[in-house]
Amino acid sequence: MAPHVSSAPPSIPGYQLPHDEAEALKHEVASLLHRDNPRFPGAQPVSFARQHLSELQRREYLVCEKTDGLRCLLFLNFIESPDGAFEPVTFLIDRKNNYYDVRPPLRVPYHGALFTPEAFLYGTILDGELVNDLYPDGTRKLIFYVFDCLCVDSENMTDKPLDKRLGALKEKVMKPWHSFLTKNKQIMPLEPFQVKEKEQQHSYHISYLFEQVMPKLKHGNDGLIFTCKGTKYEFGTDQHILKWKPPHENTIDFKLRLGEFPLIAPSPDGEDQSPYPDYDAMPTKFELLVNHGRNDYRPFAHNLSVTPQEWEMLKGLKQRLDGRIIECFRDTNGQWRFKKDDDGTPRWRDDKSDANHISTVESVLDSIEDPVTEQDLRNAEGTIKKAIKQMQVGGPAQDHEHANKRRRVDD
Repeated sequence: MAPHVSSAPPSIPGYQLPHDEAEALKHEVASLLHRDNPRFPGAQPVSFARQHLSELQRREYLVCEKTDGLRCLLFLNFIESPDGAFEPVTFLIDRKNNYYDVRPPLRVPYHGALFTPEAFLYGTILDGELVNDLYPDGTRKLIFYVFDCLCVDSENMTDKPLDKRLGALKEKVMKPWHSFLTKNKQIMPLEPFQVKEKEQQHSYHISYLFEQVMPKLKHGNDGLIFTCKGTKYEFGTDQHILKWKPPHENTIDFKLRLGEFPLIAPSPDGEDQSPYPDYDAMPTKFELLVNHGRNDYRPFAHNLSVTPQEWEMLKGLKQRLDGRIIECFRDTNGQWRFKKDDDGTPRWRDDKSDANHISTVESVLDSIEDPVTEQDLRNAEGTIKKAIKQMQVGGPAQDHEHANKRRRVDD
């Protein structure tokens, strides 16, 4: 599972727009997606649980590796220059709904006018993961791996099924872009990052991913993502995007709260005889807080376990610790520890505005208590394939009726 490749997420390139400049873009994105609010529109997966093995037999899913990078939306747009010409602009949108103006912008040829050099694609929003790929010679390349398409050429795609969204991505974005780069190889070094389409497989090709795809990855990986082929794109939590992680990668993002520091007695000859906190000593506890919604944070059942050596490292960071979001896992002794990046420092989730909601925490805890292992997935592969093939034999009409029945049940 690409164990020797760094999983530390990259920094987002570009210039972060001030609030007033970003506000207009947020409303423009909302308008393109036919939304009433300008919040971050990205879909969020649910944790893979045992009952989802049956779900994979009821509906067609596509599966890809889960890149351990930085989730972003890529927004291709245009701007009118002072002389009246139209030029492309490129924005990356993080999960905090911050907008980053990336230069130089990506100039994707317009699919409807491939032989008109000045024509370019805009009104396009792609969902993906930003990551540093590590190559054998030691060099790193910033890559944006696209796995979904919300809008292309100002057409809202979110009400269409996944296969239609991926089809539009391939035909209207990736093919023209690859053709352009092939003919203009000198452009490659100028790209702020490369754009690649993430490899998707049928849900019954799980072993192929484990054996052929994941060992060859140039970036960190922490599981698989299953996405339903026949459902629309859901803003917020999507029950039909399933996030599978191996047991040791099941993590929760908590808010960290430091306890009280021990007091030091004042110097006998000092004027102030009041005890004062010893900030070099370890606090009484490292409390983990869970988000219950509307800025309601409550203590988790367990505190974070921190060794004296780790506390020295944390102090050495000379960074704010209290109130930050920290990614944690449960070790084999049942203690909660912080996930470490390659340099041994915690995986801070500064890209997120909030810690995991209690519903997510409970879902991850279920996955920890009753984990679906890699072998479980491999064992189910044949049964999933047989069920999907039988479903496909029924024809499009039967599939459509089956999907409608399932939606009514789910609703």
